[in-house]
Amino acid sequence: MKWTIACLALLAIAIVIELVSRLPSEDAIRLAGYAATAGFAALISFLIRWRGNRAQRNKRTG
Repeated sequence: MKWTIACLALLAIAIVIELVSRLPSEDAIRLAGYAATAGFAALISFLIRWRGNRAQRNKRTG
């Protein structure tokens, strides 16, 4: 399951790179900035949820 998700993510990244490479430079830079911001926000959200779940599990067992 993890490998399937990873392969789909790589395919999506390749498609986005292909589409961005066809844009004029200013639009490509702007779109890359938006994508980086969204990716960073998703990473932080994932880390916060992961730590919360981990703390919840440790509270139950300990």
